[in-house]
Amino acid sequence: MARIGQGVQIGLSWVQERDGRVPSNAIDAGCGVYIGRMHQNGDLLPGKVVPRLNQAYCAFGGREHSHHSYEVLCDTAAHRTNKCYGWENSSNGRVPKNAIVAGLASDGSPLYVARAHINGERVVGKVSSSRDI
Repeated sequence: MARIGQGVQIGLSWVQERDGRVPSNAIDAGCGVYIGRMHQNGDLLPGKVVPRLNQAYCAFGGREHSHHSYEVLCDTAAHRTNKCYGWENSSNGRVPKNAIVAGLASDGSPLYVARAHINGERVVGKVSSSRDI
């Protein structure tokens, strides 16, 4: 959230895209990867958008699934306001205070954006305080 005068603005929005495209204000997770979310088996899952591969990906059931249609997290804050987000270190499934809810599991529990380096690759995915994922 960004303070604007006496009010507060949530400067993040999900924008529908496809085939690896990302808006100019998409949030970069590093290494040419952007934050996305997509539907998979009844869940709305956070994942990564990789423009150079023309797809988005999410983890489900121990596998990575590709998608051509997805939503991209974008910075839509008012012009000349400070960005309202940042990456915070965490481990062991701990969800930091004010973490961004990026999806929902089929049981209705919130899923939060997470990122990590795995096998030399930037991965964007999910963390949940209510499940071991």
